Amino acid sequence: MTSNEKSWPSRRDTLIGGLASGAFAIAGPAFGQAAKGLTTGNIDLPAPPHDDTVQTLHGVSIPDPYRPLEDPTRADVKAWIEAQDARTRTFIDALPIRKQLHDFANAAFDYPRTSIPGQYGRRYFTFFSDGLVDQRSVGVQDYLAGPRRTLIDAGTLSSDGTVAILSFFPDRLGTKVAYLLAQAGSDRETLHIRDVETGQDLPDVLLWCKHTSVAWARDGRSFYYSRYPGDNDPADWYRRGQIVCQHRLGEPQSADRVIFRRTEPRDYYCRVMASQEADLLKITANVGTSEKAGYFVAPLHDASEITEVFPIGVAGFYPVANVGATHYAITNLDAPNFRLVRIDQADPKPDRWHTVIAESEAPLNFAAVFDSKLVVKHYQDVNQRMAIHDLNGQHLSTVDLGGLESVSFGRYFRTDDHLLLEVTDYKQPSRIEWLDLESGKPFVFRASAAKHDLADVTVRQVFVTSKDGTRVPMTLIHQPGIELNGSNRTLLTAYGGFGIALWPYYSDKIAAWVRMGGVYALASIRGGGEYGQPWHDAGRRAHKQSSFDDFIASAEWLIANGYTRSDRLGINGASNGGLLVLAAMLQRPDLFGAVVSAVPVTDMLRFPKFTFGINWIPEYGNAEGNEADFKTLFAYSPLHNIRKDVKYPPLLVLTADNDDRVAPPHSYKFVATMQALSPESVVYLGVERRAGHGEGNALSKSINRECDTLAFLCDRLGGPVQELPKLGRV
Repeated sequence: MTSNEKSWPSRRDTLIGGLASGAFAIAGPAFGQAAKGLTTGNIDLPAPPHDDTVQTLHGVSIPDPYRPLEDPTRADVKAWIEAQDARTRTFIDALPIRKQLHDFANAAFDYPRTSIPGQYGRRYFTFFSDGLVDQRSVGVQDYLAGPRRTLIDAGTLSSDGTVAILSFFPDRLGTKVAYLLAQAGSDRETLHIRDVETGQDLPDVLLWCKHTSVAWARDGRSFYYSRYPGDNDPADWYRRGQIVCQHRLGEPQSADRVIFRRTEPRDYYCRVMASQEADLLKITANVGTSEKAGYFVAPLHDASEITEVFPIGVAGFYPVANVGATHYAITNLDAPNFRLVRIDQADPKPDRWHTVIAESEAPLNFAAVFDSKLVVKHYQDVNQRMAIHDLNGQHLSTVDLGGLESVSFGRYFRTDDHLLLEVTDYKQPSRIEWLDLESGKPFVFRASAAKHDLADVTVRQVFVTSKDGTRVPMTLIHQPGIELNGSNRTLLTAYGGFGIALWPYYSDKIAAWVRMGGVYALASIRGGGEYGQPWHDAGRRAHKQSSFDDFIASAEWLIANGYTRSDRLGINGASNGGLLVLAAMLQRPDLFGAVVSAVPVTDMLRFPKFTFGINWIPEYGNAEGNEADFKTLFAYSPLHNIRKDVKYPPLLVLTADNDDRVAPPHSYKFVATMQALSPESVVYLGVERRAGHGEGNALSKSINRECDTLAFLCDRLGGPVQELPKLGRV
């Protein structure tokens, strides 16, 4: 999973011990009543399909009456979903602010956008999007500042804008492009090949792709790619572990050669990269979402012999470059905040590594390796800083990008004298900058064409003391001169999982909220990656409650410091962040005025059973396979911690019918249980059709999701709403 915030279009001992039986005692009869047809308090809604399912884990019986909602093909389940969504649409569409938000969003997004151009051969390739088109297309230029022509037009791929180009991979000379298509927001992909000269696709279409990567052979006649085993592979192969294959153009997929496969039944995720000048295929492999990747190399022209450079499951390991058989990697082995090391492929044992950039208090995030220089990016609180070093790690200069910024590196060659960067912050939409390696000075290469920004607002960083004394950063964004009288409508969000850090970014969602007079607060809680591996580890598995404690402490700080009060404080999160806000709501229903949870994980006992969920075991644990994990997960699992007859804050749960990352039944079962156990609470379920978790969704659907979120929060939190600015066309 993941956090998608950058686009408008992440008490255990008590509960586990003495109160655990009480929690079951409360849940048991209530679930039993629901199974007998307890009404939800919404007489216009059909009762959710239910049965007498009880699951037993480690000797504990747990009712699961809404198990039928896990099957969306049933007619009664479809009817229940449609009725819930229709009720939600009727309510939200009638809110006057909804249309104003939608008009603002459409106007704000109606400008051309492009990614950093990447050079392959003599050509440059880029993603681009013109205005309000639903999907980004792929363009090609004959030189960096030259005119762009459309190579793959996403608008021709579907009639409703729901087929997305998720990624593309040009060959060495820029004559062919492998690209991945996904339908209706799904993570499932098909791999296609386009000839750059003719603009036509080759006959090759490859299936069983998901989170796939591609590495072209030097001659452009074949490539390596990662995929899952399919119908043409042996029946006894484990189906949830990726393999790496070589495909020769013009041959059927059934003829592909499997060059990398782990035989043990684990959920391996593989990524392939190519070093053309060194004739080297590079493969990383890790189990699920674990950061402990292994690293393997083979001759690019014939990958029959694969060499292990670093084993799977030892430590975080991220290869960033190689110069011949010398490899550069960022690792947390013996360095929780990460270091940059240089490795000799012929002698790769860790005790033979050479540390180029040592670990420091600021976690190391990335490095670009040039002929005589390194460009290095570190994290610092909720900011990013960059510096230029020589190849021995000696500091040469600091790159000044301004204030709170986040930076992404473009594709580069070792011989380049520059590096293209995508730079964004809370006040300005992203722009592309050219970093001169000699002077260390950046300048704007391509400014944003956006017609709105937040240049005049206040962005402030504060630190909150969490329950155990941990210092947690929180960023506040609001109009200047607000009164700290406790009446400001405030939206608090966070993610707190999978080592994902939330860095400064511009969002029209934030812009709309602030322009309407609200305060936007982003808490960088434990479970994320803002302070390196220790920060991640402190908020996962047995320590997950720390994420919730940090979030609750952030809410309490906002109230104690006069920014807002409970009935004016809304919370919103998606995916792991959706889990976060539901857990916080259930633990402290008195603290919040409204909650919006998008595509949340709610059933922490059964998540490995759904689609991609098994890959999250390194993050959450495994309730079925480990009793200690079960006790931890049951203590906070949103589905299992709803208390009967407690009135909770108004809640909107948003999901999508084609989400195959966090399966929609997480939302369905939670909403059904909430409506049964807490009939006095206001609970809505919204279901987007032909959409998924986030990536690849049509822009119009992503805009709708965020407009629904803000409209619901404005309505439920109350207070004066300032008029949004009227934006003209570019």
